[in-house]
Amino acid sequence: MNAPLEPEAAPSGEPYTLTPEAPSFAFDPTDPWTETFQRGLEIADLSGKRVYEVGIGTGTNAAFLLQLCDAAYVSGSDLDPRLIELAERNVHSLAPQKSAQFHPVRGAVSLIDTDEARAQIAETDVVIACLPQVGDPGDKRLAAFREAQSIDLPETASAQADDHIAHYYPWGAFDNYPFNSVGLGLNEALLQRIREHAPKAQVVMNFGCRIGTKVIFELFEANGFKPEELYSQIVKQDAGTDISFFVMLEKALDGTGLEKDFVCKFFTDPEGKQPLSACDAQSLLEKDVETPIYHKVAVIRGIPAES
Repeated sequence: MNAPLEPEAAPSGEPYTLTPEAPSFAFDPTDPWTETFQRGLEIADLSGKRVYEVGIGTGTNAAFLLQLCDAAYVSGSDLDPRLIELAERNVHSLAPQKSAQFHPVRGAVSLIDTDEARAQIAETDVVIACLPQVGDPGDKRLAAFREAQSIDLPETASAQADDHIAHYYPWGAFDNYPFNSVGLGLNEALLQRIREHAPKAQVVMNFGCRIGTKVIFELFEANGFKPEELYSQIVKQDAGTDISFFVMLEKALDGTGLEKDFVCKFFTDPEGKQPLSACDAQSLLEKDVETPIYHKVAVIRGIPAES
């Protein structure tokens, strides 16, 4: 699925090979998460639909939606305002014949929290998103949780990379959302905003299933959506992403009687046949940070419950 888009032919008749522009502050468009998401978007049947992407990033998905999914109109926004111009350049490069159908919202937009973003959402058929599910390691509330569980922050998690906001979210800021306790506060906030401003819109979201698909389905149901899994695959855990949050979740339940009901789902193999708890995964990484650890990524569609 990461084969380059082919929007036009070169004079020789051979297709151009185009690679999206992706500076260090942008999420890597060739990442397996993007591949998984795009396969799910293909299955979602978005032909003729108006689509809004929360977290437009490099614009790779926007070009994909226009060029290969035949979406009628694509809009979107991002917390990092630099990415809007980048997305426009990539859409013009990757889908030149469809670029007039791309209309992103400018400026720094958290979720859909501007008047222009809400206006676009109100006219949208489908909202798509791939949002962080790990709290910022530097978050004060998260640090207190980590200290209470006597878990050290790995050295690799203390440095802020240029694309930090693509991997982490401010955990304490979403503490009033029930599913924030399992790292889904940002995702729950988006679902609630969509229900308020576009009650008939479907959602298609990309999730790391390190806490299990069952909990993610419960998130959708609790917020008024009927969930279904469109596509999934096992991917390698990013070596730079802190997993101590998932270790904390398991530790917090230790001795409560609920520890058998909630075990994070990692694997030692790319086929996903050898399960591993977060605690065991962290132990392996502490011995050797290069140890390959895997987890499931799934594309989940939510349909408004009354539909």
